[in-house]
Amino acid sequence: MIDKRFLHGSLLLFLGVLIGLSVSSLSCGPVPVEGLIFVDGLMSGHSGNDSFTEVYNYNLTFYNSGGEDIYVNTIEPVLSPDPRILSTQQSLVSDINRYVPAGSVVSIEGSIIINSENSSKEDLIDIEQTIRCIKMTSTETIHCFNYPPE
Repeated sequence: MIDKRFLHGSLLLFLGVLIGLSVSSLSCGPVPVEGLIFVDGLMSGHSGNDSFTEVYNYNLTFYNSGGEDIYVNTIEPVLSPDPRILSTQQSLVSDINRYVPAGSVVSIEGSIIINSENSSKEDLIDIEQTIRCIKMTSTETIHCFNYPPE
């Protein structure tokens, strides 16, 4: 006779494997991305005009991988909330105001000023993700309606 505990344990093990396999078969593969995607970024630093600031220059490139032109108003790096970052968010907004054709790139560049007073080189390198994300704004005409309706 088969022990009930062994039977229950085997059944639970079988169900666990079955559930694990069914969940993995439901997961999605890579999702194709269309539109503006980040493709390249360069950031370099140097001393500012005085001995208390560091200037980080950035150059960011985006590629329109979609099949249609995209109208881009602005591209803006969003900075981390570190109090040593002196650049204002508004000073980093790059006005594009043009269509980015399908299959082409758009690049922005700018500078981020950081207060380096009482900070070692390691402290400045360790500023947690100076640029957290990139914010893009775009407006498009969806449809032009006749007014008044005919």
